[in-house]
Amino acid sequence: MKKIKITLGLLVVVFVALVIYQNRGYFFAKQALIFILVPEKFQWTAPEVQNVAFFGGCLAIGILIAGYLSLVSKFRSMKSIKQLNKTIVSQVETIESLKAELENFKAPSNPDNLEKREENLSSNNALPNNETPLLKD
Repeated sequence: MKKIKITLGLLVVVFVALVIYQNRGYFFAKQALIFILVPEKFQWTAPEVQNVAFFGGCLAIGILIAGYLSLVSKFRSMKSIKQLNKTIVSQVETIESLKAELENFKAPSNPDNLEKREENLSSNNALPNNETPLLKD
């Protein structure tokens, strides 16, 4: 796959070089850019530069913008991954504690485990002492 990417990239570079070479009269002609902010009050003219420099500058600016946006996206995804990993760790801890509690209830009844079960049941009981649970038939 890596060789295919390199080959495609090389083909694109060769194609762009071929287009520039075949149209070198246009690409190497010098032109000046004119910027008029308010008509007749402010006018700025850039020095004459070859068209290929303008294209190269636009390409460089595009690459910088795309790189910045991908970097921001990468940092956001890293932050999200860290938060999701923390959630996974807390859920694994909860699962382990629930498994331990389940094993406590599955263990054969001997006096020690019976006392522990009664303590767990009494601590988990949310009803006040004077209320009885409602049973549905």
